[in-house]
This record gives sequence, structure tokens and C-alpha cells, in this order.
Amino acid sequence: MSKIEVAKYMISNEKIPKEFDNYTIVQISDLHNKSFGKNNIKLINEIDKINPKAIFITGDIIDGENKNFQVALDLLNNLTSKYKVYHITGNHEQKALIKKYKDLYKVYFEQLSNINAIYLDNEKIQIKKGDSQINLYGLTIPFKCYKYLFDKDKNTNLDENFLEENLPTINKDEYNILLAHTPFYFDEYERWGADLILAGHVHGGIIRLPFVGGLLSPNRHFFPKYDLGKYDKNNSTMIVTKGLGGSKVLVRINCKPEIVKITLKSKHQ
Repeated sequence: MSKIEVAKYMISNEKIPKEFDNYTIVQISDLHNKSFGKNNIKLINEIDKINPKAIFITGDIIDGENKNFQVALDLLNNLTSKYKVYHITGNHEQKALIKKYKDLYKVYFEQLSNINAIYLDNEKIQIKKGDSQINLYGLTIPFKCYKYLFDKDKNTNLDENFLEENLPTINKDEYNILLAHTPFYFDEYERWGADLILAGHVHGGIIRLPFVGGLLSPNRHFFPKYDLGKYDKNNSTMIVTKGLGGSKVLVRINCKPEIVKITLKSKHQ
């Protein structure tokens, strides 16, 4: 059984209200229906050790070409009984609705809507604590922007002003977190004004080489620019997790599954 690593980040920003000092978040991504022990008990235990204030799921909790979606539903049922859970769509959630299992996955999405997890589809929610708040946005990247093995000539550029046209208006005086499945549009996320971006999708490069990093991205590019860890640009920070599940084509090598623990730190005293 794969051991689950916990990546830990402390994020400090003057826009984080003092009420959110030491506010703890767990990020989960790219489960792809994988189970860590019976009923995902090992994964749940690792989350319970952290005891976060909120869980952010950044897509691909299911596998769009797999008949088994009960793993994802069982996990969400467990987590929502204890924590506030927010989630977005990844490319596999979108694939599930257009591929051969689309009729089966309609049942999944119907059951998902009955679970007390907050789904953000190009939407914003305010997370309040005391008299203060932080803003959480969930971005749905169009499926056309995800490149696959045989899409050699596919244009994966995000339409200009896509975020401005599809997300609610951002107040840059407040602290804004953006959940986005893929990290490849970091420039766009930063320009839009996100203070903290949480992403996955790349699986850490699947195969990690010492002193080099991730070998391969899901769109079959070697040595992806954003594969794992913390990236900063101007006033924006992006955290990319290698996630939990894997590729059906390649086995993870030197790339253990992980969850992410994020602790917010306010500069207000």
C-alpha cells in the first residue's frame, strides 16, 4: 500500500485577516478513484490528524474512464460529515460526461449533488470567521484546453480574459483563493488577481528524477514547468500538488501520493 505524504506550506499575507491566522486547509487532488485501505481509511486518518478547518478538492476525484465511482462518493460522504468541503471540476469529471460511461456517470453526479460538499463551477463563496472573510473561487477550465496523447496540433490556450468573463468580480483588497485544476495558466491566474492558487493535474510529473523534477505532464510534454511545489509571481502564490492517484499509462516512480496542509498566517497583530 502506498504511503501518503503530507506536504506542508505556511502562507503569509497582509490581506489575510487576523481571524484567519493559523486557519488550516487540506488540499486533495487527483484521487482517480484510488483507495488507500478499506473505505480509504488511511487517507481519512491522515486528514483527521490535521483536523483542518476546510478541505479543498481540486478536481479528478474520479476517473472518467472507470466504471467505479463509489470510492469517490464514499470518501466525500465521510469527509463532509466532519469538515467543510469545497470542490471543483477536473478534466476527468468533464470526460466522464462525454465518453462511453456518460450514462453511468449521470448517476454519480446525481448522487454527488445530494452530498453536503460545496461545488464551485466558476463561482465564488465567502468563508467567514468573526467579522472577517476570505474569498474562495472555483474555476472550471474548458475541456478543450486539456491536451491528450493524440492531440498533437491542439491549441490549449485559454481564451483571453476568460477568468474576467467567467468568474465573479474580484475585490483585490481582500484575500482571494482560486481553485484551478491545472497549473499551466499561472500567468492568467496571477494577472486576474488571485493571491493563492491551488492546483493539481500534473501528478508531480509521474516519474520524478533527482535534481531534475517531474518527467512528464498529462499532455505528454516532458519536464513540465509546473509539476510540484510552491511557485511565486508578483503577489500571487501557486501550490501544485502531485495528488493521490496515478496515470493508467505510467506508474508513479519516486513520486509518492500526497495531500497538502496549508496554514494561513495573518500579518495583523
